[in-house]
Amino acid sequence: MKYLDYIQRLEDKFERDMNEVPLKWTISEKLGGKITPGGEMKPFYGATTVIKLSDLDKNACIGIRERLFEKHGDLFVKLDTSTYHLTIHALSNVYNVADDNELIAQSIAETEPKVAAQFRAIAERYAESSIRMRALGVSTSGKDIVGIKFVPASEEDYDILIELFNRLESVYPLGEFFVPHVSLGYFQLRPYGPEEVADLYDTLRQLNREMKLTLELDVAKLVYQHHYHMNDFRDVFGIKAIAADS
Repeated sequence: MKYLDYIQRLEDKFERDMNEVPLKWTISEKLGGKITPGGEMKPFYGATTVIKLSDLDKNACIGIRERLFEKHGDLFVKLDTSTYHLTIHALSNVYNVADDNELIAQSIAETEPKVAAQFRAIAERYAESSIRMRALGVSTSGKDIVGIKFVPASEEDYDILIELFNRLESVYPLGEFFVPHVSLGYFQLRPYGPEEVADLYDTLRQLNREMKLTLELDVAKLVYQHHYHMNDFRDVFGIKAIAADS
């Protein structure tokens, strides 16, 4: 897919998410695998690859979250701001393997050396590179998650971003369209009335009209992690250390 086609597809999806507000808001069953009805994190074992945000970019995202949650905090389960990241590619987890930690661990063990090989190739070529990502705005990503959606700021940014994604897709194919985002929180596991949803969308639209945010993602901050719940991500290896050792 070419750069402009990718941008257009992301922009079209974002507009649909903002304009096609569901008449009945229904939380997906799979969200119950991550959080409890009381808003606590449930065990969710797996592996992933993410680029960590700089302090500057993290604080910008926190500022947007605070404005949103100031009005609608009772709707959401917060994600720990220390974990804020932009996912490049998810790997083995309950959704992609099975609801069985032994099978997930086996899948991780099989995949990890292949991920490490791709990280070495990425470090050799892109350790000094960065990727600029322009915010489209905040949307609900369906009915489970609220987060900030992004597009690559230029064709050069797109080329690097998609190469990172494609390298990891070759290791662990999911066949999913890549939607760059920073997650801010999950919806609570409860019914939502039409007035709540309409009020939320009014706030989202106001935030998006005022938003002028561009992230500067350092490829050196790309890390491979194991996660144990959605506020517990632990680095295993990363581009920065690999580049330093090479």
